Amino acid sequence: KETEKSYVREIAKLPKGTVQKKRINGTGYLYLVFRDGSKVVSEYVGDRSESDLKKLKEDIEIRKKFLKLLKETRQNIKRISQILRGRRKAV
Repeated sequence: KETEKSYVREIAKLPKGTVQKKRINGTGYLYLVFRDGSKVVSEYVGDRSESDLKKLKEDIEIRKKFLKLLKETRQNIKRISQILRGRRKAV
């Protein structure tokens, strides 16, 4: 449960969505695209430096890894609680 809480805290600190390039009048612009409830939000990020964009992309990848680990952790918690309930019934 503590691992689950720490993953949730870390995920909350990181940006969600993906960086997409949109072409408007022949010029490419970078946007951070993510969902806010049922709406899709596009946030312009093209005015950032190259190092900031690289950091943003790395943070998004880290968030994806944490989400995967969180999903696995929740599945493990579910399995463990099922096993514990099963043993209690058998004893």
